[in-house]
Amino acid sequence: MKNNEDIEFKKAIFSFNKIIIKKRKENIIINLDNIKKMYYAKFTIRNYLSLGFGDWRSTGFLYIDLKEKVNKKKGYSLFIRYKDIEKLPKEIYEKIKFYIPDEPW
Repeated sequence: MKNNEDIEFKKAIFSFNKIIIKKRKENIIINLDNIKKMYYAKFTIRNYLSLGFGDWRSTGFLYIDLKEKVNKKKGYSLFIRYKDIEKLPKEIYEKIKFYIPDEPW
């Protein structure tokens, strides 16, 4: 976890106060105060099997639920490796709820 630095990946840029999802036509800017919840499930066999039988989410994706619509959507998801999740700014990392089998999101 880093402080006050922009972390750039292939499909997104994470800043301490916003997330920018890169798209072909236009970038999607999500302010941190517009985020209701964020979910992430690290890829493990146990997580894969428990999510595969009963939940619509998948391992390796960061799911972002929003309070208000951004570009006509209330949520976004993007694939990101766990080792990259650990590099995110502290303000974003602390908002992520990590999946634990047998516990509800």
